[in-house]
Amino acid sequence: MKNKQVILAFIFSIVAFNANAILEIKHNNQDVVTATITGTYDGYDEDDGYAFVVPDEEGDDETMYFAEIAEDVLKAVNLQSNDMMGKRFEITYEITEYEEEDENGFTEIYEVYKIVKLKKL
Repeated sequence: MKNKQVILAFIFSIVAFNANAILEIKHNNQDVVTATITGTYDGYDEDDGYAFVVPDEEGDDETMYFAEIAEDVLKAVNLQSNDMMGKRFEITYEITEYEEEDENGFTEIYEVYKIVKLKKL
């Protein structure tokens, strides 16, 4: 009976340690920034995501791609419909930055753009 309690305590401590380590890794490797921009919907591409034409710093147009979209936003505005092409939106999005280490120990920084709110203008 005593051995069983020791084994259970050992297993519990390992599980708790691993869960805390995973949470700490995610916390340290992910920075989330929220931003808002106005853009014209330019379509959906399976590889690139949702495309919007937005002004850059010089005032020229550029295409900005959003790889992800919040489910409630997609339900409210069907961006995969051709009816939305050419419509202007106020886009609130999150940029999640995370690091990944490859098998050689090199660290790459990636950004994921996710639409969290859309307001039709």
